[in-house]
Amino acid sequence: MGENINNPKVSIIIPVYNTESFVEEAILSILNQTLSETEVIVVDDGSTDSSLEIIKTLADTDSRIKVFSQRNQGQSVARNLGLSIAKGEYIYFMDSDDILKKDTLACCYKKCNEEQLDFVFFDALNFGSENISFPLNYDRKGKINDHLIYRGPEILNILLDIKEYRVPLWLYFIKTSFIKENELLLQAGLSHEDQIFSAQIFYLAEKVGYIPEIFFMRRIRANSVMTSLFSIRNITSYFKIVRYLLKFVENKPQSIQELNAKTIKYIFDPAVYASHTLNFKERMSVAETCMLEFSKYISFKSWLVLLFPSFLTIKSYFKKLHSGRK
Repeated sequence: MGENINNPKVSIIIPVYNTESFVEEAILSILNQTLSETEVIVVDDGSTDSSLEIIKTLADTDSRIKVFSQRNQGQSVARNLGLSIAKGEYIYFMDSDDILKKDTLACCYKKCNEEQLDFVFFDALNFGSENISFPLNYDRKGKINDHLIYRGPEILNILLDIKEYRVPLWLYFIKTSFIKENELLLQAGLSHEDQIFSAQIFYLAEKVGYIPEIFFMRRIRANSVMTSLFSIRNITSYFKIVRYLLKFVENKPQSIQELNAKTIKYIFDPAVYASHTLNFKERMSVAETCMLEFSKYISFKSWLVLLFPSFLTIKSYFKKLHSGRK
C-alpha cells in the first residue's frame, strides 16, 4: 500500500493519547481516502492504554503509516513533531477519535492545487453521546460564497461578522510551504492552542477557499479534553493566547491589528463568561487580570456573570416564571 510514499501529496498528522477505543477507526478513515498518495504521521503522546499497540499493528499493514512515540508532552508538541518531518505538499491535522469522510483529502487537494490556495476550510458535524449537549455548529453552507477566493483577513472578517469563525485545526487543509515559510508552530503547554494557529493562518494567507461540505465527523466524548468542565487552567491559557496574539501583530499593518482585536473579543469574551463556574477566589483573580489587561475585549454581560454568577440563576427563575404564565 501507499504509492508515491516518498513524495506524498498530503501529510496527515495525528496526535494520540489514550484513545484505544477509537484510534483504529480514525486512522482507517484516513487510509481509506480516495486520495491514496498520503503519509500518515501518528505521534503517540505517552498513552497508558493500548493505543500504541493498535497503531503499530495498523502500521504493519500499510507502509504509509509512520509511528512515533514520545513521553506525554501534549498535543502541540506531538503536532510540531509531525510538522518537522512531514514531506507532503499539504498538511492536515486529524484527531485520533474522529472520522474523516473518504473524499475529503481528494476534494481539498484538487481545490487547493487548481486555485493555488494557502489553505481551504470546510465544515464538520458533531456525533457521539446523546447525553452530552454541545451546541456549537460547524455547518456554514449557504452563509459563505464558496465560488470566491479570499484573502485571509478578508474571509476572517466575514466569518467574525456572521459569527461563524471556527477554530479547530481539523477544519483546515493547509499548504506545507505556507506553514514553513511563515515559521508557524503550535504553542506548547497551552489548552486551546488552536486559537493562536488558526488566527495566524488567516492573518497571513493571500488565497483562501471554502468548500461547503461536512467532511469531518467530530466525536463528542464525556471524558475528552474539549468537553471537560471549564477550569482556572482554561482561562489562564486564554490569557496567554491573547498576550501572544497581541505580540504577534505588533509590527503588522493597522488593519491586521484591528482584525486581531476583533478576533480576540470573539474568542476571549466567551471564555470570560464561562469562568462564572469557578469558585469565588478564582473568579476574583480572573476579574483582576481582566481589569488590568483585557477589559476592552469583554462584554458587559460577561462581566456581570463573572462577578455575579447568581444572576444566571435569577434570570433562569424569572424566565421559567414568565413561560409558566403563558
